Amino acid sequence: MSDDGSYLSWIYPSGKLRKKGFEPILVRVIEYTIENLDNPEEQIRYRLITSLLDIEKFPALLLACEYHQRWEVENTIDELKVHLLGRKTHIRSQKPREVVQEVYGLLLGHWAIRLLIFQAASSADVSPLRLSFTGTLRVVRRALPKFQRLQPQELPFFFSWLTVEILDQVLPERVDRNNPRVVKKPVSKFRSKKVKHRGTGTITHPPIFVISSTA
Repeated sequence: MSDDGSYLSWIYPSGKLRKKGFEPILVRVIEYTIENLDNPEEQIRYRLITSLLDIEKFPALLLACEYHQRWEVENTIDELKVHLLGRKTHIRSQKPREVVQEVYGLLLGHWAIRLLIFQAASSADVSPLRLSFTGTLRVVRRALPKFQRLQPQELPFFFSWLTVEILDQVLPERVDRNNPRVVKKPVSKFRSKKVKHRGTGTITHPPIFVISSTA
């Protein structure tokens, strides 16, 4: 067991691969408990399995906290692909060099929006997660024509106005997200019963067979 309480273990990708003789994967196991909001006296035990083995770079407490923020990755992808891009064809370039350039430009645009959100949130002592990305994006798009006509001495006033506009995009408190790990019920392979199927059920009496022979 490591100094942070985590320990190493081995897992197989699947039971079939284990039977076929595949090598197991070295992983690090982090066990911790969190409070149950429905029952404060109860502690919920979690067991986090990760391939990040370096305890100096990735302490157990850091990974345990970041694991419960994993939804932010999906939110970021949605901000980039759906709202910032805003078109069905995500990448229009046909050559590798231009594809890299286009993706890099999109990432810079997303970083710029998020930086404005962070600066506005810091000035008002608000969490950046409470400010709307789509709302800020609309503010920036409206401000671009004004920004192109500004003189250098007008920039401080412009950014002050931009901060006020972004702070108007405050979102309500987030609700707790819960995604139980359950097994989905498989869909039946039979067709659903309809009116036309009535009276065509299973035969309840044995069938009569007639066997004839010829001389």
